[in-house]
Amino acid sequence: MRHQHFNQAKTILALSALTVCFALVARWLTVENQSVVHAAIATSAPTAGFHAELRTEPLRVKASEPVKLSFLVKNGKGATVRFLQFVHEKPMHLMVVSDDLAEFYHIHPEMQVDDSYGVEHIFPHGGKYRLYADYTPPGSATIVEQFELNVDGPVRSRENLITDASLTKEAEGLRVTAISDKPLRAGEDLTLKFALTDADSAQPVNNLQLYLGALAHFVIISEDLKSFIHAHPLDAGEIFDPSQDPTQHIHDPAQLAKKLVGPSPSEVSAYVNFPHAGLYKLWAQFQRDGKVINVPFVLNVGEPAPKIAETVQSIPADAIRINVSNSGYEPSQISVKKGEKVTLAFTRTDSQNCAGTILFPQLNINRQLAVGETVIIEFAPNEAGAINFSCGMGMYKGKVIVN
Repeated sequence: MRHQHFNQAKTILALSALTVCFALVARWLTVENQSVVHAAIATSAPTAGFHAELRTEPLRVKASEPVKLSFLVKNGKGATVRFLQFVHEKPMHLMVVSDDLAEFYHIHPEMQVDDSYGVEHIFPHGGKYRLYADYTPPGSATIVEQFELNVDGPVRSRENLITDASLTKEAEGLRVTAISDKPLRAGEDLTLKFALTDADSAQPVNNLQLYLGALAHFVIISEDLKSFIHAHPLDAGEIFDPSQDPTQHIHDPAQLAKKLVGPSPSEVSAYVNFPHAGLYKLWAQFQRDGKVINVPFVLNVGEPAPKIAETVQSIPADAIRINVSNSGYEPSQISVKKGEKVTLAFTRTDSQNCAGTILFPQLNINRQLAVGETVIIEFAPNEAGAINFSCGMGMYKGKVIVN
């Protein structure tokens, strides 16, 4: 009798599992049949072979009502990509803006039981919204896909985008002054610096907290919504990164979060390259006293400067050529032999990336890489292991494997 009850229990558990599986399949089939799959209207890396599909629950998105936004990432063969790389502590960053850029939301879809990445959101008004899904599949560079979403409900008055007369702003007791190292022109690598002071005391702020593993996040979107930049500051201050500690063996992303050691710097910087002239809205995000503070700026970017004839860099015949584009470093992994001279030729083919700087931290190499130019880096490794390199913001990464 006990054996019979045990078999009945196993049968019930199996049927329950099948019911869950069939429910998940039915859910996606129902969604497909009702034609609510939103295909991306633009992607930053079409050659990567990955794409995301947006689904909404309920099907009709209404203002002031919760909606589930779900993204199913697929590879070039149409297979679902279950796991995404954690970048700045999250598998996916989702930026949501109204089509006049008056509204801005930075939210984070998380993995669901059906392998999609979902998040609940409430749109306050009716009208058109643009969604930017920022994610990194395994073995791929970061991909940004854009989606357009119509929301039913009362539409608020449209706000015109007007260039800021002053680049000093105040929000939540924080005064932020934006400074560029050169005139704002399209197609040029710029360093934007943000000086931080307390709005009441006018003293430099030194109590910022890390927000998603960085001292700040910068999101920049053009007036026509076509150009999107998600930039991060150059590391400043002392930051402990558990993932780089060889004594630690950790797999939980929560335990791999970076930690700020000591006071925060009162100035943060980021590399930016505006793809074309026109108006852009920039949101600088900081965290202080446990609260995320959004500070918006409207920038007017001028036409590109006249091109000056460039000196063609001679590339040695034995150099390993590395192409740098919005797909990252290609190739991103190189194998060499210990004790032999290594010559790397980095060529940057476009401005649609943050690769204006090449960093080899272990070798203390920091080189600037302008669009259309080639930079030669030479060294002779005397130890086996991995030598990492990256762009200035750590978004593009590669490694030299020394055998």
